[in-house]
Amino acid sequence: MTFERESSTDVAVVIPAWNEAEDIEATVSTLRDGLAELGRSSELLVVDDSSEDDTAAIAEGAGATTLKVEKRQIAAVRNAGAATTTGRLLVFVDADTLVPSETLRELIRAVEQGAAIAGPRVEMPGVRSPVNRLWTWLLLRALANTGVLPGCCLVMRREIFDAVDGFDEQWFASEEVWLVKSIRALGRGPVTRVDAPVYTSPRKANAVGPWRLLWQTISIGMSGPRRWRDRSRLRFWYQRDSS
Repeated sequence: MTFERESSTDVAVVIPAWNEAEDIEATVSTLRDGLAELGRSSELLVVDDSSEDDTAAIAEGAGATTLKVEKRQIAAVRNAGAATTTGRLLVFVDADTLVPSETLRELIRAVEQGAAIAGPRVEMPGVRSPVNRLWTWLLLRALANTGVLPGCCLVMRREIFDAVDGFDEQWFASEEVWLVKSIRALGRGPVTRVDAPVYTSPRKANAVGPWRLLWQTISIGMSGPRRWRDRSRLRFWYQRDSS
């Protein structure tokens, strides 16, 4: 697999999306404003993966270009976006995550100063249950101390992304973990966490009870790599909870 092409823009933002009509406008608008403040040539692409709602129309109305795909595999969706864009720098942002302009600037600065890949500090405002709020806070802090960068927002040079052949499409979740591992092994710059926030949606935490959220997290974490290759065992990511 290769994504190499002659870059014609400075920054390409890729947003994978599946049924994200509720959040996509705010995500795109915030990034559009951040890119405008950078004052660089840029692309803002939403990769609409089999959405059954108005995700694409809303994204286009907010200022993004859209690409329709039928993959239902997050790593493949991210790769499709990378292959379609031409930016020298690649920015991957989840469709339910807000990236302030200053955070975008700081992440890009880190990469341009030598980081192979950079990610932010993740905040999740709006978690309703006090137990969920505590557990989510602990989980985010624990992840921050493991050297794992958050998949909801990643910035890297395209040449680094190409050198590791992008996201490994055998993984239906945790694809950012394996990408970061490959980039670290490449040895072409540090993996950097920038102390600047992004704000991601609390909907998964709010959709389930506190003990279910705790059990879901523990069971997925203890299941081993095999589970991450099986979409049917990852409903937490691939199915909306109606409860």
